[in-house]
Amino acid sequence: MSDRDPFLARIALPYRVLLLYIEPLMAFSGALLCLFAPALFLSTFSPYLAYHADNQIIYNQLAATYTLFAFNQAIVLRVAKDLRVWRAIVLGILVCDSVHLWAGFDVMRRDGTVWPGLWRAEDWVAVLSLVVPMGLRTAFLAGVGVKGEVRAEKKVQ
Repeated sequence: MSDRDPFLARIALPYRVLLLYIEPLMAFSGALLCLFAPALFLSTFSPYLAYHADNQIIYNQLAATYTLFAFNQAIVLRVAKDLRVWRAIVLGILVCDSVHLWAGFDVMRRDGTVWPGLWRAEDWVAVLSLVVPMGLRTAFLAGVGVKGEVRAEKKVQ
């Protein structure tokens, strides 16, 4: 994450820390939970949901998706020297986060816990771990803390 990389130096440090380090670790951790502790993973969304081993395929597929997110952020963003690639990936994650947020509030609505005063610690972590990065993603896409249009230089043949 060196500022010596001229491309990365144009992207504000909070975005680099979030997108290249924190979120890939969180996504990979989520993948591991889905694979090896799916009941714990499910309980982070609602204490009323029950894990059924017959549905493990869904958790395995979700783990694959989380692993792809981790790869895209930890690897693809590091090698991409084109701001358009960064924006496309960040926009895709923002869309995904929007669905995650809707799904979380849908469960809270069914549980009768939409009011923040009724939230468990897990609910606060789930909501804040979505909303704060969503705000940063929105700012990134708006160009806040991003210096200029940075594209990969074309090689002359």
